[in-house]
Amino acid sequence: MSNVYLARVSSSASTAEIEDKIRLLIKKSDLLRVVTSNDLTAVKCHFGEEGNSTYLPANYIKQVVEAITKVGARPFVTDTNVLYKSRRDNSYDHLQLAREHGFSHETLQAPVIIADGIKGKNEKEILIEAPQNRTVFIASDYVDADSLIVITHATGHLATGLGATIKNLGMGMASRKGKLRQHSVSHPLIDAKNCTACEKCLQWCPSDAIKMVSSNSGNKHHYAQINDEDCIGCGECLATCRMGAVKFKWDSSSKFLQQQIVEHALGIVKIKKDKMAYLTFLVQMTKDCDCLPQAAEFVVEDIGILAGFDPVALDQAVLDLTTRKNGKDNLATLSYAAHDPSIQLEYGEQVGLGQREYQLIEI
Repeated sequence: MSNVYLARVSSSASTAEIEDKIRLLIKKSDLLRVVTSNDLTAVKCHFGEEGNSTYLPANYIKQVVEAITKVGARPFVTDTNVLYKSRRDNSYDHLQLAREHGFSHETLQAPVIIADGIKGKNEKEILIEAPQNRTVFIASDYVDADSLIVITHATGHLATGLGATIKNLGMGMASRKGKLRQHSVSHPLIDAKNCTACEKCLQWCPSDAIKMVSSNSGNKHHYAQINDEDCIGCGECLATCRMGAVKFKWDSSSKFLQQQIVEHALGIVKIKKDKMAYLTFLVQMTKDCDCLPQAAEFVVEDIGILAGFDPVALDQAVLDLTTRKNGKDNLATLSYAAHDPSIQLEYGEQVGLGQREYQLIEI
């Protein structure tokens, strides 16, 4: 049974009060025991989608960076690119957006890095021997880092009910190939009406699964077409296409998706377990995650900040604390009642990601 530390924060708390709580929580939980002098320490967070306003602000992350620097380590602040069409689907635009949201070397006093490279292809294959995946693909810079501090904003999630610590590991640290494996059991398709016949996807397809065809209409519109038998589902075409012509069928069940997220989380935890620690924020908890390009509705009043070393225990604490706060339903139930977030917790125990039982210590 692991310890989960809680620093309570009310909805009326000032920024300065929250910053004080972060520093106190780091000290009281001995969070940085996983960080050694001269470590290259990844500080994993979320820079926020364009139009979103509920992501954790940079000044919260800065408190962690400063604490890491004081122990003689070398922190860098990081996230990975996303699959969908967004300013966060490549490192150039992602870093520009991060700067606009306050995440820069100047504001954080640490480098800001996208961990899976310019187009999400920088990855390491990790052996896990789990029920669904023998190996998983994790962004290279997380694997290469000496230690990791994972900072999570707990929210609801439209496909899993709960988007918290485990999701931040499994989805947030996966390369594009890993994200594709989690999200979809289908191969990509070309939306002919959006295809401009630029042929870039043909150039990047590693299995030569794409060819140009002509429509049967009178104007003989040319467009790309994917041979499903040759397609390996790598997602090169998705990253290459800038016209939104490549589509994926996001048809995975919630159970399948949650189990895939857990197994990808297991990949990084398996190789870095004693060099990882977590801060999970139960503030501004919204129905949807910070990937949505608009402000989402709050579903639970602010509770505080959690610290610990077991992602399964932390997410169990998220559900327990939000249930107590609301008096009946937890964060996931209030967000998307059709999904059962306990799937990821039970499966996390099953594959060795962590344990649901914990001792809550308030500071």
